Amino acid sequence: MRAFGQWLVELGRGVVRAMRSNWLLLLMLGAIGVAYLALRTPASPVASVAEVDAVLSGGQPALVEFFSNT
Repeated sequence: MRAFGQWLVELGRGVVRAMRSNWLLLLMLGAIGVAYLALRTPASPVASVAEVDAVLSGGQPALVEFFSNT
């Protein structure tokens, strides 16, 4: 059991060493992740074509985005 504890301590030290030497890369990856979460388009609550027609003919401006996964 003591060997496992020592191994865990050494692993922790290695992780800290790796984070200190790659802090800029980790900061950039974190910034990209935060930007993705903040800037992505949320899912639409519209579930059917009839609801789309109702929203578009409701008298308020609407932004329509088309997406193709093919």
